[in-house]
Amino acid sequence: MLSALGIEWSLPMKVEWIRRLEQFLEGNDFGKNWDGAYQDAVPMLRQFFHREGFDTHIMSEWESPSRHAELVATKHPLVVRIPWAEDYNGKSLVDLNSLEVQLQRHHAAE
Repeated sequence: MLSALGIEWSLPMKVEWIRRLEQFLEGNDFGKNWDGAYQDAVPMLRQFFHREGFDTHIMSEWESPSRHAELVATKHPLVVRIPWAEDYNGKSLVDLNSLEVQLQRHHAAE
């Protein structure tokens, strides 16, 4: 599947990233409830990606293709995007199942 940024990677790679992130969060006492995304889970996820050599930034819902705020982690050629949004109770929740793994395309100089 082509995306605006590059090529989305295979489902097995997405599943592996979800597994690794869940294991990291569970190992840091998050269990399976990752609410309070911006205050709690997102800083921990950024820490995970920094340890793995990724650069991270927060993309607002206005800039994001998903129309949700996203944590974007980049380590050429990979881009991992993790959206979060508010549930009907107003809690911000990280949705690892909506994670996207993309391969950056190399643009040749014109």
